[in-house]
Amino acid sequence: MKKFVAIGLGNFGLSVAKTLEDNGCEVLGIDTSKNTVNYAKEFLTHVLIGDASNREVLESLSLRDFDGAIVSIGQDMASSILISLYLKEIGVKSIIVRAVSEDHGKILTMIGVNEVVFPEHDMGVRMGNRLASKNVMDYLPLGEDYGIIELTPPPGFLGKNLKELEIRPRYNCQVIGIKYLPEKNGKPGSKTERERIIIAPSADELITEKSIMILIGKMRDLDRLQNQS
Repeated sequence: MKKFVAIGLGNFGLSVAKTLEDNGCEVLGIDTSKNTVNYAKEFLTHVLIGDASNREVLESLSLRDFDGAIVSIGQDMASSILISLYLKEIGVKSIIVRAVSEDHGKILTMIGVNEVVFPEHDMGVRMGNRLASKNVMDYLPLGEDYGIIELTPPPGFLGKNLKELEIRPRYNCQVIGIKYLPEKNGKPGSKTERERIIIAPSADELITEKSIMILIGKMRDLDRLQNQS
């Protein structure tokens, strides 16, 4: 069983911690607020009140044996940086830190954390791309050049299978999945009432008005594809 420590149990930190525990990981949650810790006890098995910016607190927890640490300390950049530095010196295997600004992220990278995340920025980019795109229902960036999109098929795609559409040779993109939206008249609990997802669809898979295509590729190629009329 993987073990993680979540330092800071606000919205982001608690969401990550709860998801890890839901997926069978052991999670230790830490926060300085008694009220926050009491709330987190509803979702996490192991929670404690403590100031992780105190090195002695961290050293008392045998964190070297944990698989990773998630640090999410609100707007307190100084504490976030100090905690990350202590975790690095203690020897925590993987350190993931929520940054609140570009400068904060640069400092975290300089001290050697494994991953810096900008949840608000990333969500803003994701929503902006979704709203600006004609047919895109969702968007997930993969580095600077690549991404994954959920695409409502252009009218010219309807009634054709993937082999006929030739997505890869024509657009240099790969269809990695297809969602089929539920039928409005589907009976409760029936297959037609529930959304279906096909991963790695075959070339014979038909695109219908109920289809949502999931594609991966370079952003310029995905943009060219989603602008098809």
